[in-house]
Amino acid sequence: MKNSQSHWKATKGVLIFAISVCFVVLSAVNADAKKLSLSVAGAGIGQSSYIQAAALAEYVNKHSDKLSLTAQTTRGFVHNTRLVNSGDTELGFSGTTIIYPALLGIEKFKEGKCENLRGVINSGDSMHYWITLKSKGINSIKDMAGKRINTGTPGSNTRYIGRLTLKAYGIFDTIHETSLNFPGSASALIDGKIDAWCAAGAPPASTVVEVFSARDGKIVPIDGYMFDKILKEYPPFVRSKLPANTYKGQTEDVPVLGYQAYFVAHKDVPEWVTYEILKIIMTPEAKRELRTASVKWKALNAPDVPKLQGMSQVGLKLHPGAERFWREKGLTIPANISTLR
Repeated sequence: MKNSQSHWKATKGVLIFAISVCFVVLSAVNADAKKLSLSVAGAGIGQSSYIQAAALAEYVNKHSDKLSLTAQTTRGFVHNTRLVNSGDTELGFSGTTIIYPALLGIEKFKEGKCENLRGVINSGDSMHYWITLKSKGINSIKDMAGKRINTGTPGSNTRYIGRLTLKAYGIFDTIHETSLNFPGSASALIDGKIDAWCAAGAPPASTVVEVFSARDGKIVPIDGYMFDKILKEYPPFVRSKLPANTYKGQTEDVPVLGYQAYFVAHKDVPEWVTYEILKIIMTPEAKRELRTASVKWKALNAPDVPKLQGMSQVGLKLHPGAERFWREKGLTIPANISTLR
């Protein structure tokens, strides 16, 4: 009898523990079920915008009882813009170089204007630049004529700007083009399979670091006269410089094309969503943690965050939740991007 009682007590204890565990698990599941699940379009694995999206999702998920964000791998800014505009993805990253033609329905977006995009906050100063080896004898982009050049993956901002630049120089039709991602580009240049490739994002890029560590790398500058031509034809670009010593052996600043990146939302995303995201990420703790995860999130500390003038320049309207947040912070909203009435 005593053995039966002891066995029952032991069994009872196990049952109570199991029930407690189930209760905790079910509570966690129920809590997650109450959260609104949304996707954030980033870029390819290892690229700066995917790292940025993953950092954002992780931080917001940890500090919000309303939202569950998932970073999504994509082919880049052109792809992201289409995904968000169509509503296939609710949130994502893009750049002024892509947003501008998308809003006008030109170039890559001749199928129609992307009228569902709304701005939330700038997500970093970005650059587009060309990487080669000193042994290749390429001192100007015009020297790439007839060479094996990787412009990036289809649908990426990198490829879009790369082709645009080569066409501005009048040499695009002469090159032997490949469509590798960043890691593939680095390996191909190191192994002598291509002569140059281009990168876009906030430097330093780990794949470019790899090139400069393995070989005598070189960043190819944009010529002064070409800056004038490109900036006249494409307002989203700005003159920029890749700072000296960004990469091993790069001892001087290099003139390159610059542009702004933005975190965007579909216009039908509930107002409270973008307000909630901004409320979470615009704290001192969030700025520190996000900056550690991705260099591009240093944009949160910029004196002119959220760079409303950049949105105004390309005609990117604010998402209502973002506009409410920035108005509460005392910012003046340019009339052409306001959506609150």
